[in-house]
Amino acid sequence: MNGLIPQDIIEQVRQATDIVDLIGQYIRLKKRGRNYMAICPFHDEKTPSFSISPDKQIYHCFGCGKGGNAFSFLMEHESMSFVEAVRHLAAKAGIRIPERQVDSASRELYEKLHYAHQVALEYFKETLFSDRYRDSILRYLHDKRSLSDESIEFFRLGLAGEEWDGFLKYALKKDLFPKDLVTAGLVGYAEEKDRHFDRFRRRLMIPIFNLSDKPIAFGGRALKKGEPAKYVNSPETPLYSKSNVLYGLNYTKQEIREKSEVIIVEGYFDLISLYQTGIKNVVASSGTAFTSPQARLLARFAETAYLFFDADSAGQTAALRSVDALYDAGIEVKVMIPPEGSDPDDLARESGREGVEKVQSEALRYLDFRIRGIDPKAGGLIAREKLIKELAELAGRIQDRTRRELFVGEAAELAGTDRRTFHNLLAPESAPRRIGTDVKPPKKIIDIESDLLSLVVSHPEYIETVSDNIHFEDFQSERLGKIYSLLLTVYKTHGAVTPAALVDMIEDRDLKEKITSLVEAVWPDKDIRIIITDHVKQLLAFKRERTIDRLKVELKLAEEKGDEPSARRLETEIFDLIKKR
Repeated sequence: MNGLIPQDIIEQVRQATDIVDLIGQYIRLKKRGRNYMAICPFHDEKTPSFSISPDKQIYHCFGCGKGGNAFSFLMEHESMSFVEAVRHLAAKAGIRIPERQVDSASRELYEKLHYAHQVALEYFKETLFSDRYRDSILRYLHDKRSLSDESIEFFRLGLAGEEWDGFLKYALKKDLFPKDLVTAGLVGYAEEKDRHFDRFRRRLMIPIFNLSDKPIAFGGRALKKGEPAKYVNSPETPLYSKSNVLYGLNYTKQEIREKSEVIIVEGYFDLISLYQTGIKNVVASSGTAFTSPQARLLARFAETAYLFFDADSAGQTAALRSVDALYDAGIEVKVMIPPEGSDPDDLARESGREGVEKVQSEALRYLDFRIRGIDPKAGGLIAREKLIKELAELAGRIQDRTRRELFVGEAAELAGTDRRTFHNLLAPESAPRRIGTDVKPPKKIIDIESDLLSLVVSHPEYIETVSDNIHFEDFQSERLGKIYSLLLTVYKTHGAVTPAALVDMIEDRDLKEKITSLVEAVWPDKDIRIIITDHVKQLLAFKRERTIDRLKVELKLAEEKGDEPSARRLETEIFDLIKKR
């Protein structure tokens, strides 16, 4: 089950969709053999390297590495969510998506909550432009915030007035009930007085939208001094989870995708001011550190993130807190530092686009930002130890092995130490896997593993033959081992597996692209069993040699300790394995 769409319906939609017809609506295709080639829509190139396989219903670019199926293409190219992509293709294929009966109450609740937020949007706008408030609020927005009428309209700003129940009364006339408004986070309830009241009062209202441009929450900015909180935001609701939403992404996703870069600011007005200057590839974190879901969402649109927070220490600390999730999602991180005493909103209003672009041109890579003003080699022992431990902790939170190793290499160089120091500090699950001794797996073995995976993905009828002999722990490439494990899981669960279906089971973009690259390999139709058997034998042989190496190390330790029974046992095991050569 994915979202509210039954899995069998997803499969029907996949089978009813011809990926060649779909992608052909966006780019020009040229038939080449059994596949189609095109100029890749995801990166600049002159020679076509974008391949579409009608047999396997997947695409793969040999230039930038992007790959996936019909759903993935719409998610990448049209910025759709998975559910939106399925619904879009289902409508084209004339497939009706039945809503589960058990979800009828849930569906009705979602519809009510969306309607409640739409009503709130209308109310706050009407209040802002009412005779009572219009002149004073527009003066504030024009003079103090330097916002144009176009920006006020575009970002659909509104106002919550002085009344305790102004919105409540308005909503009741629109056939909404107090309990629904409480669930939506728009109305509160005072039990001691047994009365409902507006959650937002005396505040400028900034609506928050999902990627489908539907209002799902609000941020309320205080207009008078003395308010206990500068901002009051919507609470967590069935529609709104703060850790999964980025303010402004509904407006800016296309610009971010086109540039493959995003500027991340903290506040609503930081974003609005930048956007008004013409810098439109920006999102706001709403004052919190980036979460993994937010980072993964942003990774669909950008490869590089510029953290642009306040110049004060709190703002720079917030920048540091956002780094690990972004790195782990595969996004390169740079830090923009505004002038002393300034913030992004100030800079955009005072210096315009040129001022912001100048700061962006001077952005520091994260590691350079972290050690700016510090000479690790000249600093004290305690300070140096603290820096190394901090960077090692960050490295440990980067799950992708390649990105982690690259980060460790740079961090070690900048901190004036060696890689081993960092690896000794990494958590066991984050440290690079050791193979018997400290020897790295030969490239030949990685090639054999990759070829074997390619063979079974292309010829799943041999999965059982391979799985009887090879386990995912036998893979020396952690990434290939993950794909093999998932392949076996899908096969055991469904009794079959296709490349297009396998892609849907994976959220990690790198793994998706690796699968499509494996599928692109062309193998002869004859002698497949012989080729697969040969690859299995080679992997088992390498596994045997690793085991021998490990046992020799254990034998040496046993001999040094004078543990004769263990030494004799290990000698026998080693001899038996050598005979199998």
